[in-house]
Amino acid sequence: MKTLQQSEKIIAERYRIIGKLGQGGVGITYAAVDLNSNQKVALKALSLRLTTEWKKIELFEREAKTLSGLNHPGIPRYIDYFQVDTSQDRCFYIAQQLAPGKSLAQWIENGWKPNEAQVRHIAYQLLEILAYLQSLLPPAIHRDIKPQNIILQKNGRVFLVDFGAVQNTYHYTVTGGSTVVGTYGYMAPEQFRGKAVLSTDLYGLGTTLLFLLTQKFPSDLPREKLKVKFREIVSISPEFADWLEKVIEPAIEERFNSAKDALSALRGEQPSGNNPDKMFKRSPQSRITLIDTKRWLLIKIHPDRSPSKLKWFFQFIHLSYKFLLPFSLILGFVLSSLSCEYTTTDWLLTLYGRFLVISFLAITTFTLFYALMWLCRCLWRTDFRRFTRPIQITPQDIQRVKLSGIHLPLLKKSITFCRIRAKSRNYCFGLFLPQAEKEWLVGELNDCLSKLK
Repeated sequence: MKTLQQSEKIIAERYRIIGKLGQGGVGITYAAVDLNSNQKVALKALSLRLTTEWKKIELFEREAKTLSGLNHPGIPRYIDYFQVDTSQDRCFYIAQQLAPGKSLAQWIENGWKPNEAQVRHIAYQLLEILAYLQSLLPPAIHRDIKPQNIILQKNGRVFLVDFGAVQNTYHYTVTGGSTVVGTYGYMAPEQFRGKAVLSTDLYGLGTTLLFLLTQKFPSDLPREKLKVKFREIVSISPEFADWLEKVIEPAIEERFNSAKDALSALRGEQPSGNNPDKMFKRSPQSRITLIDTKRWLLIKIHPDRSPSKLKWFFQFIHLSYKFLLPFSLILGFVLSSLSCEYTTTDWLLTLYGRFLVISFLAITTFTLFYALMWLCRCLWRTDFRRFTRPIQITPQDIQRVKLSGIHLPLLKKSITFCRIRAKSRNYCFGLFLPQAEKEWLVGELNDCLSKLK
């Protein structure tokens, strides 16, 4: 892509270009001055006329949307997203806080040779940033961790920039995206298949740290069965070498599951190795517990302290069946006794009649609802799990996991739930979970299945 803007040119009557910072796969980034605040900003630009792939525009818009929702001291602050139309072109722009400092690639080019302590300090900060991204709903995956996208200040503070390749886990799960995004040498093996998981960014982090330690590109380092061999050419402690070796494992299942796990291991809070026989996961909002072993999966949904209106409706029907019927009989018996000995007013009888009608309707609705569940279980081998009842299933029995939806006439939006299609029966559950948690759970279950294949 050619240079779009010249120095001193003013964009959108607000940003004055002062120089070019860099050029990536999606857009050119300029240093500019915000004339409103007189602060330096990074202005990323993408030309519609010079763009040969519509995918780049999609990535650019996704980057702006992602940045607008981020709030972390290690990520430059999002300012604005806009477009400028001319007679010959349409340009898209993302304005961000300009991270002061130089990229790790520039530091190495200038002769910097960091020691283990300095590399560890960089790793700590980057893992905290990645842990924040992975705690979002849905989790965000950067997919292009490399020295050029990491800014280091003289005081040791680190910034992660260029979210042009960012992807959330739900986007991959639902669409099955197969676009290969990343930088050769720093890309995890699964990225060549168009796949990205939480540990994908860890691989990019590990190869970046190797670049700092060896002063060589990861693609130039010796390999054995896709595994980078670095121990003989670096001078670091065995503990850090073990941790680094696990971070850059080619196989997903051999790496740390998340940035949080990798950070805990680097701090010495847990061993670098994890138990492959059992994997415990909990959603970022701690509503769901997923335990994955070689023999079975256990899914448990914890009670919600603030139930939705839909759940209140079903709970009302459930309580009506248990309490309204006996209460109606007792109340009728009492009113009948009073009518024999005392004068009972007409309004009291009318009130009881209305109460009896409401009870009858609630009990009828409850009976029909559970009758439908029974029919689904018997005729279509579908098990609708109630509220917090756990599910235990053999992974080899699962054929497909997806989000399904139903539309009720009285509701404006469709109701979605998780569906597991197994050989023996189907499981439908998670009806009252927030949409983001349903997406997280379906993504994790599909990830478990992909490891078995």
